[in-house]
Amino acid sequence: MTQLPKSIFDLLELEDFRLRTAMYLGEKKICVLRAFIDGYFYATDTHNLKLIDDKRFLKFNDWTALHFGWRESTAGWKNIILDECNRDEEKAVDKFFEVYDKFIADTKTP
Repeated sequence: MTQLPKSIFDLLELEDFRLRTAMYLGEKKICVLRAFIDGYFYATDTHNLKLIDDKRFLKFNDWTALHFGWRESTAGWKNIILDECNRDEEKAVDKFFEVYDKFIADTKTP
């Protein structure tokens, strides 16, 4: 039996979620992935669930902007990655996981 995710990080790091993103989201598009992640945070906030380390994800906007050399992060991680992938929604999902993995490696606490 698969263990339930304890944070957004546990969910995004599931190999099955990455390999079969369209099955989980309905389609493989970064705009749908963003809506899914926003829904996750809405649900946990609404139900006052304090899940391990979820607030760390709030740094992803700024980190993504710096990673791609953008001067600011106001466009948000979804739009930054989408622009960097020439507006290709599917390619942007793959790039998201690539960038996300680098974010995790860079922001891990010792």
